[in-house]
Amino acid sequence: MMYTLLRHAAVVMMVANAGPASASAVTFSGKLDDATNTALVASDLGIAQFSDERAKANNVAMYALTVPVGGSVGFTSTGYSAGGIDPYFTLFRGIYSATATFVASNYIHALALGGDFTQTETLSAGDYTVAIGTFENLSFAENLGSGFMADGFIGLGGAGYFGDGSYMLTVTLPDSQTAPEPEGASLTLTAALAAVLANRRRKSQTPNGGR
Repeated sequence: MMYTLLRHAAVVMMVANAGPASASAVTFSGKLDDATNTALVASDLGIAQFSDERAKANNVAMYALTVPVGGSVGFTSTGYSAGGIDPYFTLFRGIYSATATFVASNYIHALALGGDFTQTETLSAGDYTVAIGTFENLSFAENLGSGFMADGFIGLGGAGYFGDGSYMLTVTLPDSQTAPEPEGASLTLTAALAAVLANRRRKSQTPNGGR
């Protein structure tokens, strides 16, 4: 009995001390056909193009992302349901540069279902680049390339997947802070420890240690 109570107290203590992890979020949004959108590049990573629908559909929005601590990072697209592009998302390790390397994309969802998506990646702390384009403007880093962002994109974004050109992607980041210890957990811990002490007193007062 005493072992059971001690084990329960230890479990409650771990839960109380841990506390629920907090998180922060950042949203990237804009339009692939907006000449004032400074996040845009062409599929070859040159200057964004707006000459026709195909050129606009092959623009890519590139954003720097810093992950403060390692953990699960969530990516959620909501632009398609609002009339925007059928998104193709690519994540690179490293700030926008020739040596940034491919990490992940929404390839499976984009190919099988299309439209808005939610996915989670386990990432280490550091700098990343988020690329948002129109299906199926994949990065060469993912598709037969060397694995580097410098390879550019394949330029097969379809005008039929363009919608009104808008996109919205929310990234939920782990946070280094933890929430205060819940009051309920503290009370449960106190009660468990009190039960352990009471059990020990009863055993010490029983002849032959309660055997």
